[in-house]
Amino acid sequence: MEEHMSITGGKVILRAAKRPDLGMLLNLSRDPEIVKVTKGYQSLSAGMHPAYRSCLLPVPSDGLRRIIAAREKPEEGLGIIMLSDIDTGNKTAQIQIKILRMFRGRGYGRDAVETLISWAFQELHLNCICSHILEDNTASRRLFEVCGFRQEGLHEGRTDAEGHCRKVCVYVRREVTSSCKML
Repeated sequence: MEEHMSITGGKVILRAAKRPDLGMLLNLSRDPEIVKVTKGYQSLSAGMHPAYRSCLLPVPSDGLRRIIAAREKPEEGLGIIMLSDIDTGNKTAQIQIKILRMFRGRGYGRDAVETLISWAFQELHLNCICSHILEDNTASRRLFEVCGFRQEGLHEGRTDAEGHCRKVCVYVRREVTSSCKML
């Protein structure tokens, strides 16, 4: 995959990360609301923060990481969306998304997810894309349901900071002609 390629949707442009995006990524990783419903990061200094390091490192060959930006202001990052564990043999991948609080509920997340999965089905010839979402992350669950994903599993997942095991919902979206199963 081309490292600097952009993917254009109706409301968003999914583009490669740039140095000015690092502050936005740090804000995402420090937002207590996001940390509560995702794996999150420990609070570290900007120079050592995983969000900074991962943004500056090349994307693994089995992944695609893009900054979500509004088409009207493509230089301003609103969040991040990723395809990971891309398996071209089995035609599957996983998708994750995080958006700054001030840009939620405006259709950017929906357009970003729909744009990326459409691109993945057409350009990568994938058949199935899944997302693992914590059971209590109702906003993400609604987003993925609106984007055509269906819950196909529920399993014991991560242990949170208080030692409670949190359940993870497995959401799957298949290309219309596909009959694959996600593992």
